[in-house]
Amino acid sequence: MRLYLKVIMIVLAAAFTVNAATVDRVIVEGNKRVPDKKILVKAVQEGAEFELAEIDKSIGLLYKTGLFINIKVDLKVTDKVIVTYIVDEKPFINDIYFEGNEEIDRKALLEKLSISEGEAFEKSAIENAVKTIKAEYQDRNYYNVKINFSVEQRPDNTVDVIFSLNEGKEAKVEEIKFYGSDNISDDKLKDVIQTSEKGFFSWFTGSGKLKSQELAIDRERIRATYLNNGYIQAKVGKPEVIYNEDKTEITLVFRIQEGKQYHIGEIRFKGNEHRTDEYLRKVITLKEGDLFKSEKFQKDIESLTKAFTKIGYAYANVNPSTSVNESTRKVNITYKITENNLYYINKIKITGNTKTRDRVIRRQFDIVEKDKYDSLKIQQSKKQIEYLNYFEQVKLVEDRVDNNSINLNLSVNEKPTGMFTIGAGYSSLDGAVGMIQVSQKNLLGYGYDLSLKSEFSSKRTDYTLSFTNQWLFDRPISFGFDLYKFRRSYYEYTKDSTGGALRIGHPIIKRKLNMYYRFAYEKVDITSIDDDASQYIRDQKGITTTVSFTPKLVWNTLNHPVDPTRGNKSSLFVKYADTFLGGDSNFYKAGIESSQYVPLWWKFVGMLHGEAGYMESLDDKKLPIDERYRLGGMHSVRGFDYGDISPVDENGYEYGGNKFLLFNAELIFPLSEASNLKGVLFYDTGQVYDNDENYFEKDMRSSVGFGFRWFSPIGPLRLEYGYKLDKKKDEEQAQWDFSIGGTF
Repeated sequence: MRLYLKVIMIVLAAAFTVNAATVDRVIVEGNKRVPDKKILVKAVQEGAEFELAEIDKSIGLLYKTGLFINIKVDLKVTDKVIVTYIVDEKPFINDIYFEGNEEIDRKALLEKLSISEGEAFEKSAIENAVKTIKAEYQDRNYYNVKINFSVEQRPDNTVDVIFSLNEGKEAKVEEIKFYGSDNISDDKLKDVIQTSEKGFFSWFTGSGKLKSQELAIDRERIRATYLNNGYIQAKVGKPEVIYNEDKTEITLVFRIQEGKQYHIGEIRFKGNEHRTDEYLRKVITLKEGDLFKSEKFQKDIESLTKAFTKIGYAYANVNPSTSVNESTRKVNITYKITENNLYYINKIKITGNTKTRDRVIRRQFDIVEKDKYDSLKIQQSKKQIEYLNYFEQVKLVEDRVDNNSINLNLSVNEKPTGMFTIGAGYSSLDGAVGMIQVSQKNLLGYGYDLSLKSEFSSKRTDYTLSFTNQWLFDRPISFGFDLYKFRRSYYEYTKDSTGGALRIGHPIIKRKLNMYYRFAYEKVDITSIDDDASQYIRDQKGITTTVSFTPKLVWNTLNHPVDPTRGNKSSLFVKYADTFLGGDSNFYKAGIESSQYVPLWWKFVGMLHGEAGYMESLDDKKLPIDERYRLGGMHSVRGFDYGDISPVDENGYEYGGNKFLLFNAELIFPLSEASNLKGVLFYDTGQVYDNDENYFEKDMRSSVGFGFRWFSPIGPLRLEYGYKLDKKKDEEQAQWDFSIGGTF
């Protein structure tokens, strides 16, 4: 309430004093939270001529701020004119609470509201907030939501606002109907849309949820399905959402006009000077007589454009025109091609590489300065730089310099490439096992790979130092070496190994097929043989030197070195050890391995892995005990300890076989993309065979399980649980395996 009476009386009593006077001082009283400055900016100003109308106007402005319940103005006249604003503040909102909200969290609700903590309390604003919350819930199909609010006073002239919610039952899609879909089944149309009918496990799968933003997309998905089946005139009406009486069940209706089905008629090309019609016909997937498919049509436009951009015509344009023959139900297509100018690469500019040397990045480019523009090579070069796994982000921007040249501007963000890994586990053979590894994938920014690894337990101590240069003398020739020292105590003996290896490799098919060669020297000392050890082991007591040569062929099309989602990696090798190389051992060992990654539905990735090995002695000596095959553990058949899958000697001790088979299948899927957390379901099966056994002569050992893979800020973490499908007496049914890593 505005109180002017006091002001008027004082003005009348002192009219003779203040006539044509100026305001000397303005004072604010009663404010606790609102600063003086915020009030004074609306008040009459010091030095201004005193006018009652201005006082009245300033009071109105202060009320409009919504911060005050009452405002008084006092006037004191002595030798100076002093105006005092006495304010009574509204309470401020200290905090906003929500009770009973499960579907929408507090943060999401606050984002929708026009009130916030620290603002003046207005009952009307709270009532509007209730309406806003209700509308938000109804948008999510909670039509029976009930919302109340209460206000709790606090001693410092602030209040807490509490919204109490009873969300009620969510309305879910019970049925989806399609009217007019005569030629495409309802089941197929239901498969292409995101919205689904409520299922038995809807509480877990989320089926039956209706999202308004998805409906428009579903409408386009249905239309796209018709366009991809030759129905070029198909129309899909706006989805109809029909609720039952209590608004807990939804029937979703799509009305469709299919039209007629059309095929491809004549295909022509115009404007192509540097690509023949014959070549372009091979590029496109739609052929004359085929069913018209919109998706293929769009991809053909892209393919035709690339046919020119990869031979230098960077700004080639393909503009298709279609004509429909209603009598024959055929679509004639004319691709009008504008080649434009021929372009060359002017400069390749690299920025953001604070650690990695320019040449390490430049050697990943399949195109160089002054080369003819090639979109395919440019795209592939970007992928190869990403594949290095040195950078968080890689951006490649094309910048036209003039009518014949383009700059390629590459910007990168470096990421940590050093890693320390700490792993732990348990096996019946080694007991508690620990592992520490320190590695650097981009040593000094030169792209060198250096690793130092130690594995240890009460029965085992391993040390390995490895170095690899993938580009020797800046050519695609890899060079590296390994130095190692192992000590391991088995049930029947102790083995000490010291050795080293030189490695070299070169491409056969650029960036896909590579050949590697490894020349290794190893000295093995078998000691501390138990009295009840098998004769096989007793015969190998003492020091043995093995000098071997191993050629290995590797095919690699994986799209990422650490976390692939598509592609294949396969290898074939033969390890040959002979006395003429300078050692004591004579044997050969051959192996083949292949892993295939396939993107499935949504963001699921399937992985199939197969591996087989065979070894044989080249003289009458027995195969080295440490070379023989054993399976089990994180990297072969999970649910088993390493060495659990192995032939046994006459005393029942596992001593490995001379051949093995291994198969793995995985389904990998994201659990939290923001956290880089993935889940995995797997099936493993494998077996190891002895010299006198054939492949598949014994039943394979198998397991199933699940696990978690987290590419965390401190490095990769892997936790997996394997369950034996063919548990034998005295075996554990299942076990966990895990490893933890970190970066520096």
